[in-house]
Order: sequence, then C-alpha cells, then structure tokens
Amino acid sequence: MHTLMLLYMGDETVTASAGTERVLTNMANAFVERGYRVIVVTNDPPTAKPYFPFLPQVKLVFLDVWQVKMPVSVKIKREINRVIPIMDRPVESYRAHLSVEKLKQRLSDCHIDCIIAYNHEAIQVADLWQRGTVPLIAMMHNSIRVIMGNSNRATLKEKEKADLIQVLMPSHIKEAQKYIHKTPIICIPNTVAAVPVDKQANLEEKRSRRTIITVGRIDEFQKQTHILIQAFNLVTDSYPDWQVEIWGEVKKKSYYEKLIQFVKAHRLEEKIRFCGTTQNIQEKLQQADVFAFPSAFEGFGLSLAEAMATGLPSVGFRSADAVGDLIVDGRNGILCEDGVSAFAQGLECLMKDQDLRVRLGRQAVEDMKSYAPQIIWDKWQDVVEQQIRSFSHKKGK
Repeated sequence: MHTLMLLYMGDETVTASAGTERVLTNMANAFVERGYRVIVVTNDPPTAKPYFPFLPQVKLVFLDVWQVKMPVSVKIKREINRVIPIMDRPVESYRAHLSVEKLKQRLSDCHIDCIIAYNHEAIQVADLWQRGTVPLIAMMHNSIRVIMGNSNRATLKEKEKADLIQVLMPSHIKEAQKYIHKTPIICIPNTVAAVPVDKQANLEEKRSRRTIITVGRIDEFQKQTHILIQAFNLVTDSYPDWQVEIWGEVKKKSYYEKLIQFVKAHRLEEKIRFCGTTQNIQEKLQQADVFAFPSAFEGFGLSLAEAMATGLPSVGFRSADAVGDLIVDGRNGILCEDGVSAFAQGLECLMKDQDLRVRLGRQAVEDMKSYAPQIIWDKWQDVVEQQIRSFSHKKGK
C-alpha cells in the first residue's frame, strides 16, 4: 500500500469553503477509497475543523504555523524583496522551515511514496523536507498568469524543483511553459460529479420568481461580485420577477459593506440576497434559472462547472482564464466582453428567453460528463503510480 501526502500550506486553511479546499478533501477521500494511505498536512491550528469532511482513514496533521509571529529579520527581507525581488517569498520560506522541523517530529518514522503540493509554500516544504528523495507533484489551482506572472525568478526556480506540474486546463499548459522550462507539465482538470436528473434544475417549470445565482467568495478582484450586482441593476426594471442569490463567504468586510450600500441606494433589498455559505449548494442550484460567473480569472471554476452539471446556463467573461474552457458561447452558456454593460446584456439574453435557457442548460449537463470523478481520479492514480515507479527505477540504478 502506497502512502500519499497532500501538502496544503500557505495562507490557506481547511476551515474555508472554497474550491481548493473541496478539491483537497475529495482527492484525499478518493485515494483512501482506492486503497492508499493518505496524510493531509496543513498550516492549521490543532483545533481546526475542516469545512468539507474527510473520511476517518485520512490522517490529518495540523502544524499550527499559519499565524506564527515573524521575526524582524524576515519582515525586513520581505520589504527588501518587494523593492528588489530576488528572494523566494521570505515569509513563506520562514514558515516552510518551521513546518519541516515539526514534520520531522510528527512523521519521523513515516515512509512517504509521493507528495502532492497544493501551493507554493507546500513545494518549499517538500523540497526542504525530502530533498528530492520522494516524487513531488505541484498543483496549480489558479490562473497561470496570476500564479507565475507575479513570481520572480527565484520563485519560479523553486517551482521547477517539482518533478511534475499539474494544471487544470489544456490551455494552461502553453501558458505555463512560458515560465517553466525544465519541469514536465500535464493537464488534469477538477472533478465534476454527475447530478441525477431529479436533482437538476427544471428550467421548463412555471415559477412566479426566477433566480440568478452565483457561488463563490464575495471578492472584488477575482470574483468581481460587484459586476453582477451592477449588471442586474441595469436590467431589473424590465424583469420584475427576477432576483439574485449570492452564495459565498465574505473575505473583506469593507468591500461587502460597499455592496450593501449599492443595493440599498438602488432599492434592491428585495431582489438581491447575500445568503452566506451552505453545505447543500446543490439544492440552491437546482432552484435557480441562470448561473452568473463574473470572475476576472480562474484556475478551473469549480462552482461554474457544478452549476453547468446541474443544467444551468451560465454567463461569464470571454477574457477570464479557464471560463472560456468551460462555457462555449451559444452552446452551453453565454460569453460576453468585459464590463458591467456587457455582462448585463449576457444576463438579459437568458432572462428573456426560456427556450434558450433550456437548450443551453441541457447541453451544459452533457458537456460536464467528461469531468466525471471516475475519469479524473483514474488519471491522477496513473500519474501518481508512474511517478512512484520512475523514482523506484532511479533508486534501483
């Protein structure tokens, strides 16, 4: 039985309800079900309660270094690096060293066959801890231009220490190759579970209220929640029976308060609802009519894919990384140009035409079948086993 370690470090926490945390949980559980020993290592404190449930067989190791106090020397390095970016993320490097010391204590007798790093700090930890003696697969969960375009040469060299880099979309391979020249890059997308017919959205049903839904953290720079609100404000007078549900956690209170002020100023309190988080988002999707996804960029767009699997036609930006890989304009959704006005036009295109919503929604269900968990986890298992065999062969030599 092989032992697989999933390293989930950086500023992330398993208590969050976002897509990466769900992928982490799903991967750990899937490999346990396939007969692997799985260890999940994170920065979290010992009291952390994962938002998504792990199977009991998954060993959780919380290193409690997420909010560790930084020495003055590290803070100085961080400020110098902001002006002259020649170091590899001093704060993350410092935490990585602390993490390795704790790992040596907690897992001193544990043999690891393969490591999957979920973010950059995880790559640093794996490199410091195992020094190339265990195969390391580095995952890229976001837009490549965001992950690598903002990295200096030292950071990119650290990423190249991985034996394999995994990206989420075929279009990401070429983009990643602009920055990474030595390490092989492969595409394995996220899983999208099939939704039973009785759990899919019934877009032909007669309803007194129609709902536009969005799912994702309330965020200004990536998720661009304000664009949906402002766009809906442009069309709401023509469609009085439509409402908006916004599902997701608040990351920045000041931004959220600005959104609330806009809603109140335009008297939209009865039409736009901030719903918080839920572990039963499928039920909410099933009750909706249109999925709005105004993100500026994505690595995959898990909530978008799950909405499509539910049979919802979607609206997204043509320029947004990964969104155009899922939404095919006029086939399973609507892609629009950047801006509030264009997004409003995309929404209106679906709001005014029930037949179009039904047709695009049905196709969306079909298009998501290629991301079935069985297919994706088979690919992951093949890659993991290949890496383990390759390292065993090297050691044999």
